[in-house]
Amino acid sequence: MKKTIVMLLGSMLTMQVLSANTPANYQYPIDDKYDATVIGTPLEFSPKLPEKIPSKVYTIKSIDKLPEIFWYDDGLQFSAALQDHQAPLVFNIAGTGAAYNSAKMIEIQKLLFHEGFHVINISSPTYLDFLLTASASHMPGYAPDDTQDIYRVMQQAYGRVKDDIEVSAFHITGYSLGAMHAAFIADLDKREKKFNIQKVYMINPPVSLYNSAVVLDKLTANDIPSVDGVPQAGSFLDHVINELAQDYKPDQGMRLDSDFLYTAYKENQGDGVFSNRHTAAGLVGFSFRLSSGAIVFASDVINHVGYIVPKDKVFTRNESLMYYSHASSMVTFQEYVDDMLMPMLLKKYPKKSRDELIQGASLHSIEKFLMSNPNVHVATNRDEIILADGELAYLEKIMKDKITVYPKGGHCGNINYTVNAADMVSFLKGGNAQ
Repeated sequence: MKKTIVMLLGSMLTMQVLSANTPANYQYPIDDKYDATVIGTPLEFSPKLPEKIPSKVYTIKSIDKLPEIFWYDDGLQFSAALQDHQAPLVFNIAGTGAAYNSAKMIEIQKLLFHEGFHVINISSPTYLDFLLTASASHMPGYAPDDTQDIYRVMQQAYGRVKDDIEVSAFHITGYSLGAMHAAFIADLDKREKKFNIQKVYMINPPVSLYNSAVVLDKLTANDIPSVDGVPQAGSFLDHVINELAQDYKPDQGMRLDSDFLYTAYKENQGDGVFSNRHTAAGLVGFSFRLSSGAIVFASDVINHVGYIVPKDKVFTRNESLMYYSHASSMVTFQEYVDDMLMPMLLKKYPKKSRDELIQGASLHSIEKFLMSNPNVHVATNRDEIILADGELAYLEKIMKDKITVYPKGGHCGNINYTVNAADMVSFLKGGNAQ
């Protein structure tokens, strides 16, 4: 009897793994998950695309009057690349801390425009300009609220361009946190039907923002050298830059793009900056900490929380922010959630517990939508670094044949790899992602 049960369980597990699409002979060139996350995809392994596309930047007016310290704000920008013929429109949502014109966003916009789509790029709610100008709470991190903000921005953005284009269908995509938001938006749109979104393509999504933030916070703590528990980011970055400078070639210049980093990776795998696993992991953690630090400071100032900035503090236009910048960079995202975001949410939603709110900011809360909608697809990596234990298995379980798990690529390192790009285009054009 026990043997029969074991065989049955083994069969079920095999079926579950085989239900996910796993590309064979996958030749993405970077093996280490942290190196891949930092380096991305070199041009020689990317689709051949035009250097420029006819995109235009628009500005949406801020929803609130901001404190004087944010005097430079003049609204939220987004970009649109529009075809001169009828075509599907894809809303493209940025990942944590990223703007509409970040490198990954431009890569996706260029690819999709080249393939015949209208594309509107929208910044993440965790990007400072979005937090300042388009967030109703000015305290991002709770997916249901952030979704309402993005959905409103999408309507405003489309309103700016709709008279200039013909749209045959609406789709949505996003990477990292933007992938989670894309799913939440599609679920919301299923009820509100402002767009009747047809296809949803989620690239490297977290299952739980809170869990992923804890994972990334640990990279800063564990992979950047510390003194008395304080990460020494300055000396860490000096070390990285000095190591990379060894690969500087005067005739080629030194641009810190994927091609330069990949050259350093290939030539110095035995030593140099990519020989130490902690270096790339530390860079990932440091990048996340920069994003979360900006959130902490701006949310604190606008909402008068008094967390690192006194509630009655009034900044002058040219006042130095060095002290507050340093203080905010020391706050983990987990601390931001526990000490700033959660108290606000518990007051706003008094009938919900802390655990219910954290669950509500995860894909678990829209599980039924993800499982039932045949036009939602997840693309992720077997070595994804932002997923907590068991979360990749969870995605494979609920998505079944609607998920592609690439064997490597880290977190979003292979977004622009030829295979990944072709899979996304195929899905959005009506085929099946492989």
